[in-house]
Amino acid sequence: MPRELLATTVLLLVLILGLAEWAVAAEPELEVKLTFAPPFSLACSGNVQLFFLPESKLAQKPYLPPEAWLLLEEGALLQGTTWEISLEQGEIVFRAAGREGEAFRSKLPLLLRGAKGSEIKLNGRLYSGTIQFWPGEQLSVFNRLGLEDYVAGVLSSEAYASWPLEALKANAVAIRTYTLYSLGKHEIFDLCDQVHCQVYRGLHHLPVFKEAVAATQGQVLTWNGKLIEAVYHSSSGGRTRNNDEVWASPPLPYLRAVEDFDQAGRNYYWPQAYLVSLDELARALGFSAGQRIELSPFLSPAGDRLGFVFFATKQQEKKRFRNEELRRLFSFPSANFRVLVVKEQALPAGISTRRGVNQGAAVLNNQENRLQLARTVQGVGRLVTGTVTLEPGESLLFFGNGSGHGVGLSQWGAVALAERDYSYQEILRHYYGDEVRFASLGE
Repeated sequence: MPRELLATTVLLLVLILGLAEWAVAAEPELEVKLTFAPPFSLACSGNVQLFFLPESKLAQKPYLPPEAWLLLEEGALLQGTTWEISLEQGEIVFRAAGREGEAFRSKLPLLLRGAKGSEIKLNGRLYSGTIQFWPGEQLSVFNRLGLEDYVAGVLSSEAYASWPLEALKANAVAIRTYTLYSLGKHEIFDLCDQVHCQVYRGLHHLPVFKEAVAATQGQVLTWNGKLIEAVYHSSSGGRTRNNDEVWASPPLPYLRAVEDFDQAGRNYYWPQAYLVSLDELARALGFSAGQRIELSPFLSPAGDRLGFVFFATKQQEKKRFRNEELRRLFSFPSANFRVLVVKEQALPAGISTRRGVNQGAAVLNNQENRLQLARTVQGVGRLVTGTVTLEPGESLLFFGNGSGHGVGLSQWGAVALAERDYSYQEILRHYYGDEVRFASLGE
């Protein structure tokens, strides 16, 4: 065993396991980069073995076949022990919590693999499959697992266990389809665990998520024989959006705007409005402060506002931002918003302001004010429907509905349809259109 893998006291337990316990599943496997900043905790139960990668393999990509990893002769990590994992001078360090001096370190990549019935937890989150630790300037952590477990993990991260089963099943099919469609977003791993790909926080202990995944196992959505880009979001605010209007991408026949039924969902209304001063707006848009800014809506052929053209009067410079770009720039809940020009001192007492670096927020003091926001503030501001000029002392107040980009499946809309006895197939066809087809992997 390489000398680098041990230091001080090493807690290892010899485990001899049959090859059957490590049988590879027939389903596709994914490589997911996990977001963990050291130090973080590791807890194992059951038969969890520790492997290392020989130095000769270091120049290769992180994802190597199982046979490339060598089992430590001493066996597995002692179960029942919680370890703190850190990175020190380019080495992975495992320290046993509460046991001073009991630690080991490695300059080589390490891999944890659990047999059936075992558990691996990172910062209390349960993960299936294998966990890889790669040292370097930063500690990189990867989870290799089967597609269906991944879908169940994303579902438990994106949905609520209290939702109707048909809504959860609809989400499971969308997640599975989007997962396979999105493979290749990253060069050396398949997906990350953030919203850039899909939120993935490991597996949930409640069985309803696995039930929804098992009931739809292997099912995906296709159009013209190809996987669709099955994007989804929390709540559209009453109507979903066309993909080309949100992202300036070619129109897709299965991502057309449809009526939503999310009015009773918890994300239908924004929980707060956002107040952005003239100078804050200038800085966020990349203009110099201290000048008037003219804003003009630009519209789709159907007359829907797609975004705004901003004109800095002193610089004589124009910039064009879609609603979705503004959502990301100012961290709005959705791109479904209206805009008022207001004088801050004219805001009613029910709304207070909170300043940030690039934006402020008008915080509503109760549910009634939230629901009556438009009525309350329109008396003290000008609703932007055409070209307006933002003068010194004025701010923009953004308020709206929904959560997310608004394209594809609406999760809260799916809940409402399931409560009306729609099947998961009917829910998916409502949001993606009647032309999509259900297919099974391997067909």
